[in-house]
Parts: sequence; C-alpha cells; structure tokens
Amino acid sequence: MKSFKKTLKLLGLAFLIVLASLGIGIGGGVPIPPSNKKKDTIEIKVELVESNEEKTKLGQFDIKI
Repeated sequence: MKSFKKTLKLLGLAFLIVLASLGIGIGGGVPIPPSNKKKDTIEIKVELVESNEEKTKLGQFDIKI
C-alpha cells in the first residue's frame, strides 16, 4: 500500500509538471517588463504671468504711516 501511494504521488507530480509545461508552451512565458523606462515621466511647468502694472523691486515697498 505504501508503494502504491508513493507511485500515485509521483505520477501526480509528473502530471502537474507536464500540464505546467504545456501551459507555458501554449501561452508563452511571463513577459519581461522593459527596463528602459523614462526616469522623469511627469513634468510640471509653471509660468509666471507678467502684468502691465508697475513692477516693484524686492525691498522697495511704499510704506504709509
């Protein structure tokens, strides 16, 4: 009885290996992801809108007391 169970387990394992091999053969292997990804894919650009009003320089503010 022990040898029958051992043989049955071995046949089951061999059957699973054959099924896995057929599945890989038919469907192909796992696709390898491309390694040449762009590092900076997201780029945010912010532009300053210039107005026609008088521009003030840094440190030259009019202070009224």
